Amino acid sequence: MNRPFVALLAALFAGGVAASPIRTLLPAYVEGVLRQPPFLTSVLLAIQLGTGGAFALLAGSVAARFGQRATVLCGLMTPLVGASLFVMGAPPLLVLAALLWGVAGGFQSAGGQSFMIAAVRKERLGTASAAYFVSSTAASAVGAYAAGVAADRLGYRVVAAGAAALGATALALAWRFLPAFAESAPATATTKRSGAYSDLLQRPEILALCAVRYFPTVAWGAASLTIPLLLFRLGGGAAATVGAYGTVSLLCATGAQLATGRLVDLRGSVRPLLAPLTGAIIVSAALAALAVQAGAFYPLFAAGTLWTMSAWGLSTTMPPLIRELSAPLPDGRDRLVGLAHLMWSAGMLTGTLAAGLLIELSPVGPLLLALGCLLVTFAVAVWVTTVRRELAGA
Repeated sequence: MNRPFVALLAALFAGGVAASPIRTLLPAYVEGVLRQPPFLTSVLLAIQLGTGGAFALLAGSVAARFGQRATVLCGLMTPLVGASLFVMGAPPLLVLAALLWGVAGGFQSAGGQSFMIAAVRKERLGTASAAYFVSSTAASAVGAYAAGVAADRLGYRVVAAGAAALGATALALAWRFLPAFAESAPATATTKRSGAYSDLLQRPEILALCAVRYFPTVAWGAASLTIPLLLFRLGGGAAATVGAYGTVSLLCATGAQLATGRLVDLRGSVRPLLAPLTGAIIVSAALAALAVQAGAFYPLFAAGTLWTMSAWGLSTTMPPLIRELSAPLPDGRDRLVGLAHLMWSAGMLTGTLAAGLLIELSPVGPLLLALGCLLVTFAVAVWVTTVRRELAGA
């Protein structure tokens, strides 16, 4: 058993349970408690995502130079600062909390994935990636429903206090049990040059990675704001409805993640899976748009669940793809993780901000935006799979 990886999963699972109410219930909190429009939610999420993406670049450099343990520990501050959103009402304070939330989130994502890629053997990285994302998904599912019920019965301040206490516990456990892990190969002037961000962006395969990370995430950003909010409205304004959706969709996504990781290890490459997974998200988005047009609660619930499953399956392919692409870049792996997270954050920022604007014009508008982005993703995935066969060695 890989003890460093197990310690990482345990720390991130506890932190994920603590952080699960924040994003899931934020749209309901802003509309139901603060009586503010969805645009405020999109602005807060955009700030968090933009800050997280920018600091993921810094986190990638920190992990490459100083190791991944300290980066992960900084990231586990996420639930502590995120929980403060539920005890603030003034927009300036909410903005400050969102900024700090983003900084911690950028370090957590870049540090966690860099640690995993460095600690796990290549032939097991698909399954390890699935376990990594399943841990995050399961943690969110465990906390989402309970937090929704607690918010309805006890209020959001109680939810915030519980999240902060559990987050502090996760940080303390990580400090005690997460081992130090550093790259065994020393960096040289040549490898540093090959792994610089400016050099990474000159490689066509890296641009392809950016595309398959950015465009489907724009779609997911739009869906993650739109679907819970519309379910909140169609379900009679109960936070427990949103919590139930979060729990069911994320639990179902765990199966998709495990299956995807196993397929990656069996095939030895992630490229053949990119187009089918993207196609599954396109179908889910189309079904969600039809459900919104019909004002149907349960079809929208089901379509959102299918979307979550296929989107998280696609996310599972990213760490193995990063390792594959970074093989000729000995010093570039941690920075490539940071770059990929920047693309994810930029996509979520674009999607959530656009959804906050479009949903006021038409409930189906954000889903149409998502479909357009997914079609672009599908085209890039086909290129990666059928045209750029030599992707790993390019």
